[in-house]
Amino acid sequence: MGKIDELLEITRENNKILRGMRSTQRWNSFITFVYWVIILGSVFGTYYYFQPLIQKYTNIFQTSVGVLQKVQENINPIQTDIKTVKKIIGK
Repeated sequence: MGKIDELLEITRENNKILRGMRSTQRWNSFITFVYWVIILGSVFGTYYYFQPLIQKYTNIFQTSVGVLQKVQENINPIQTDIKTVKKIIGK
C-alpha cells in the first residue's frame, strides 16, 4: 500500500501545481487583454482628441496642392510663350 499512497500524494501535488499554472494563465490572459484595451483605447482616444487639428492640416495641405497645381498650369504656357519669343528674336 505504500506505493499507492505515494502515487496518490504525487498525483495530488501535480494537480495542485497544474491548478496553480492554470490560474496563472487565466490572470495572464486577463492582464494581456486589459493591456491591449488600454493601448488601443489610448490610440483611438488620441486620434479623436486631435482629429480637428488633423482635419485642419489635411485641408490646408489639400488646398496647397491645388494652388500649386494651378500655378504649374499657368507657368507651362508662359514658358512656351518665352520660348516662342526667343525663337522670334533669334536667341
